[in-house]
Amino acid sequence: MSPETLQKILKAGKIASQVRREGAAKLTIPGASALEVMDFCEKRIQQFGGQIAWAQMALNETSAHFCPDDEDKTVMKEGDVVKIDIGVHLDGYIADNAMTIEVGKANKHPDLIKAAQNALKAAIKLVEPGRQLWELGEAQYSEAEKMGFTTVKNLCGHTIGRYKVHDGISIPSYNNKDKTELEEDWQIAIEPFVTNGKGLIKEKPPSTIFMLETEKGVRSPHARKILEEVRPLQGLPFTTRWLTRKLGKGAVTFGLRELQQNGSVHAYPPLVEVANGLVSQFEHSMIVGKKTIVYTRHDDDQW
Repeated sequence: MSPETLQKILKAGKIASQVRREGAAKLTIPGASALEVMDFCEKRIQQFGGQIAWAQMALNETSAHFCPDDEDKTVMKEGDVVKIDIGVHLDGYIADNAMTIEVGKANKHPDLIKAAQNALKAAIKLVEPGRQLWELGEAQYSEAEKMGFTTVKNLCGHTIGRYKVHDGISIPSYNNKDKTELEEDWQIAIEPFVTNGKGLIKEKPPSTIFMLETEKGVRSPHARKILEEVRPLQGLPFTTRWLTRKLGKGAVTFGLRELQQNGSVHAYPPLVEVANGLVSQFEHSMIVGKKTIVYTRHDDDQW
């Protein structure tokens, strides 16, 4: 890894951690608008000199992949369990981090939140070249189980590549017997999801999050305009409101339908716990080494 690349990764991480913290602080307030907070996070990423990879959130039984559109009226309610997931990149070098907060002062779910914190902390302690992936998974699962919860088995951490959120290798949150070994200079994200439900998620359409996977021929001008907008993202995710604010809702609805039908664009609907269990999540990105660098850690983080 060149010094220039390392500096871009470290800067992206510093921005991502700060925006995560600022966004989470706003989401703890009952009545806060999901739409307004996500707009705020995206603006802050740019103000700090970063490029937006994503700003997403998820409530209660939803684990991930929710992003409000312009018509969304979701507001925070006392006792809601809220995940905030912020991704920042600099020239494609990505920092991915997340945390969970409870809205208001009721403090109904401290153990659920703490279990995910502990799971992440335990896994990070093991990160070094040669460590097998099942060991990281076992550490996360063990911490969740100690507090009476379980991890979500069909969500996982991942390696990170340039302009690639998931770069081919999954990091489990339970002992899946995977003997793949961590390697020096791998960029990885560990993100335990902990639940009081069954520990599985399912998709719950509709989706407001998409990724361009491959370009195929399109017929409509609406689809062509969408391609013009998302092509510079080089495969990073985009959300519908980025497009509707420029192209209009009707054009985006029609164009995305065509792009999905021909296989150019893939939808990522919200991921909901199958038993409607509450879900907490914590995530850090790091560079594997004899002295691993956790580059999304904020000064206030205890995990």
